[in-house]
Amino acid sequence: MRTTINILKTGLLITAAQFLLSSGCNKNSTTPCQNATYSFAVTCNYSPEREIYNIGDTIFFESIFPKTLTSLLNPSTIVDYSNSTGIGGDIRIYYLDTITRQPLPGKDSFAFASIIGNFQERTGNQNSGINTLFFETSQNYHFKGAIICRKKGIYGFGVSDLISNGIRGKNCTNAEFVMTVTNPNKHLHLHQYTLGVDPNDPMLQRIGYDFRVQ
Repeated sequence: MRTTINILKTGLLITAAQFLLSSGCNKNSTTPCQNATYSFAVTCNYSPEREIYNIGDTIFFESIFPKTLTSLLNPSTIVDYSNSTGIGGDIRIYYLDTITRQPLPGKDSFAFASIIGNFQERTGNQNSGINTLFFETSQNYHFKGAIICRKKGIYGFGVSDLISNGIRGKNCTNAEFVMTVTNPNKHLHLHQYTLGVDPNDPMLQRIGYDFRVQ
């Protein structure tokens, strides 16, 4: 079942890359940089935190982090990441099928409303998830969106790491933002119940959130 986790991880990273990255590291730069110059740690959460929702209930997804960030590659380096060309990622949405024991695309079981920042449709395989584009304030980057439950079932959300092409006017300042879901209870026993996946898998623990809709 670890193969299933690896497939989900790969899909998340590919989706994020397709969403923001072009061949260069910065929209205002002619210098190609294939790898992220910076890596930062950021967080997100879902509320209200429940294992069971009803049709019509709203789940709020939110992430907020400061512009001044500590480098994961060199903890002594503090970076002012103001004026980004854009920071965004992806929420993968799966129906956890107890019959096939597979995660199936599940976006059409929900409706979406942007509150801060924007939900944006994915360019490919749209029913597998939705993109998130963060809003830059004077002090931070912020995304908040409403996800409305429309169909019954058991579902798993998986959030991608965020990416940016860089800081406007500065070459090779592209960055990745390693995302962690901070909810104390992510209900990942539902992954074990439906797919047989170990709920203690480190990647699933970092990016996953499971629930039922009744």
